[in-house]
Amino acid sequence: MRNVTLRIAVAAAALAAAAPAAATNGMRMIGFSPVQNSMGGASVAAPLDAATVVTNPAGMGAVGNRVDASVTLFMPSVSYDALWTPDGTNVFSSSKDSDRPPDFIPTLAATYRLGDRLSVGLAALGTTGMGVDYGTGLYGSATLTSYLNMRVAPAVSYKLTDRLSVGVAANLMYARMEYDVGEAMQMQPRDASGSFGYGATVGISYRAPEGATLGIAYETKSEFQDFEWDIPAHNLVVGFDGTGAPIIAAIPGGTEKLAFDQPDVLTIGAAFRPMASLLVAVDAQWIHWTLTNGKGLPEFTTDPNLTGARRWNMDWSDQVVLKLGVQYDATKELKVRAGYNWGESPLNAGRAFENVAFPAMAEHHLALGAGYDIGALTVNAGVYYSPEVKTSGSNAAEQGIIAYETKMSQLAFDLGASWKF
Repeated sequence: MRNVTLRIAVAAAALAAAAPAAATNGMRMIGFSPVQNSMGGASVAAPLDAATVVTNPAGMGAVGNRVDASVTLFMPSVSYDALWTPDGTNVFSSSKDSDRPPDFIPTLAATYRLGDRLSVGLAALGTTGMGVDYGTGLYGSATLTSYLNMRVAPAVSYKLTDRLSVGVAANLMYARMEYDVGEAMQMQPRDASGSFGYGATVGISYRAPEGATLGIAYETKSEFQDFEWDIPAHNLVVGFDGTGAPIIAAIPGGTEKLAFDQPDVLTIGAAFRPMASLLVAVDAQWIHWTLTNGKGLPEFTTDPNLTGARRWNMDWSDQVVLKLGVQYDATKELKVRAGYNWGESPLNAGRAFENVAFPAMAEHHLALGAGYDIGALTVNAGVYYSPEVKTSGSNAAEQGIIAYETKMSQLAFDLGASWKF
């Protein structure tokens, strides 16, 4: 069984690497399975499937021997309107909808009890991502960005007492990134570049005498290799003179390296049953975006003047996320779920071009789902929706954007199956 699970995990990891993940709480998905998503992502104290390997590995003993496989169809709607000037004199406008197609995001997770106290698990899935694909518009050229991150996570948990369990997962990751932000900003496109990363998640689960469950999980900062691009010698427009004529600089070229890690995350949760058929779960999560996406980040580790790179400055704030989920046992076989997820957008409205290129600003998420047991097999389905949110502002002095507004809404469908053995 373990060999079969490992082979499936490798296949799922390959699929995850080919499909960007959903950008919901900043760059992170709200949950990692149909069950978690339909609970608004609340899962740290309410382990309901094998995806607890990712959110709180201490919960693996509570879900038993099982394999969960699912796919998410993620369909964001993203657009922008902008007034911009290439030379400080002439003003142009552009309005674009992103042509990026829907993403299919696979998830596979498995847990197995080795005894009364020891459990092991494995997950392979997409965890973070963002990007847009705009046609010719801003700066008179196309804007394309894509970042995706997949993870394989082997995990172990141990039941210290009848009430207290601890767990740890190793986060082994692979990320791909590419961007082409137009001739006026970046003459040479940065084609897809890959990077391996690593980190860990540690968790605690405690079942109180009153029946409530408390959970804490901490995901460390994920350290990645630098993304690398070989940039040939070329000419670059670096400004305009008093007559409006472009100023051209000769760029020598070379190997360009960009450090782009993922932040540490702390989640505290509680779950309780006001009645036997009703489960209520709530999580509070803190995402340390300023560590990896803050002021002046991500950062080049080579001299950007040699390759003509424009320095990054996403200038995101740290994010607090609140998650609420309920599960009701309608019948012995049927469980229905509902969830709500909120996290204030981490974007800085003054970073005009960054917010057009990486509009990871969804705030509210409403979720519904259900699971139906057919013997040892359970079919899980869900849907979640993030209403449209807008960010607007300007950055005329630095980026020539006199005014902009970028908008995003999200719709996602989940379908999966669980096999308990």
